[in-house]
Amino acid sequence: MADCFFPQQHAGLCRRRRAAATGGHPLHLLLSLSYPTLAERFLHAALHLKQKVVNETCNKRWRAAAAAGAAGDFTICTGALGTAFLLFRAYRVTADRADLATCAEIVATCDAAFMGEE
Repeated sequence: MADCFFPQQHAGLCRRRRAAATGGHPLHLLLSLSYPTLAERFLHAALHLKQKVVNETCNKRWRAAAAAGAAGDFTICTGALGTAFLLFRAYRVTADRADLATCAEIVATCDAAFMGEE
């Protein structure tokens, strides 16, 4: 299929191969895409998944409980710090300052929640 991404004299042959490849399994459609298109789709899916994780982890109830010091369970902050790391990695890919700000807010909240726990 790699020959389909370069200019060819027999363009009709390339179209027939691509049509035959995409007829069966949905994975064939992904494999027939060019690298930039496929990379863009993967990036979009990853950012969508990141947003879902952030929405589930950093809801208002958790933030309020952690700010009040009621988050005595270390597993809560472990999950939240995992989300902070995910946001930091997303910031490194997209350079979106909102991700970095949310990451810093999560770390500060966990730090404040467990400051008196030692």
